[in-house]
Amino acid sequence: MLRVSKKAVKIPVSVKLSPFYTNTLNFIKKLDEVGTDGYVLFNKFFQPEIDIQEELFHYPWELTNAQDHQLALRYAGLLHGNIDAGICASRGIQNVEDVIRLLLAGADVVQIVSAIYKYQPGHIAKMLEELSAWMDQKGYKTIDEFKGKLARKNMKDPYSYQRAQYVEILMKSEEIFKKYPMV
Repeated sequence: MLRVSKKAVKIPVSVKLSPFYTNTLNFIKKLDEVGTDGYVLFNKFFQPEIDIQEELFHYPWELTNAQDHQLALRYAGLLHGNIDAGICASRGIQNVEDVIRLLLAGADVVQIVSAIYKYQPGHIAKMLEELSAWMDQKGYKTIDEFKGKLARKNMKDPYSYQRAQYVEILMKSEEIFKKYPMV
């Protein structure tokens, strides 16, 4: 279907993905080989809920929350420099710090929707001003100077984005064990 779409249009074709693939990186690589121009990481599905008093289905309108962007951050960091297509991170991007994190991981662009609902459209201008101030403070003239700086491909520790890293984090964190003591 992607090949057909690419042949039918003269504009870039991006694929908005859900996080629910068995092997997301492999799936993205196969789409990349077909010539996808970009990926949006990741689509938020409206999930059904059941009202137990009324015994009916309903679909609650819920905006994304802070830190919902972490899965997109991980995949942006894994994909940057390994695919030809652009990377768009979405879900839970609330402030300029989130934008900077995602750019450092390797995202080319971000989508902010819930933040606009929560803080009004003027929030975009505020975030752009704050991004510019951060870049000035760090001495960056362009986003390309720091985009992907913390992508896996550029990290000394090849396991920075791997799931096995959680063991090291847990072993080094007395704070976690104080908060959640083990028997």
